[in-house]
Amino acid sequence: MATNDETAWRAMQSHLGAMGYNVQAQIGEPMSPPEPITAAIIPISGRIDETVLNAPRFVHVVDLRFYADGLSPDRERVDLTLDQIRADILEDVFGDFELGGAVAYALPTLFEWRYGWQSISGTMYRLLDLTIGYRVDVTYTVAP
Repeated sequence: MATNDETAWRAMQSHLGAMGYNVQAQIGEPMSPPEPITAAIIPISGRIDETVLNAPRFVHVVDLRFYADGLSPDRERVDLTLDQIRADILEDVFGDFELGGAVAYALPTLFEWRYGWQSISGTMYRLLDLTIGYRVDVTYTVAP
């Protein structure tokens, strides 16, 4: 039984857009220079790590990559905003946020974050990469 991540990715996209940081969220890398804060949901990997009854259980991993203006005169504010976004997402993913579909839960030991820089079309961006792993179990059902 294969799974499709669209439900989880759309839930992430919707949640990121509603976070209150004026985040433009999309699935996949941006093809043009990002907006002031853009979040890209980037599939990284997946694997089957066990089976239950007659179905496999999967681990899926995505990166949430945030792009912010790297040339802002207030670079401190850019870094503090990205770090607050990281903290909010950490709280949401391991709190009560539901990824939907067959996603049973997030995997805390696979959650990582990295900061970096990237030039796109001659503009420098400050990056925040959040790696999130989650358990997909096709036998999982959300309790009413």
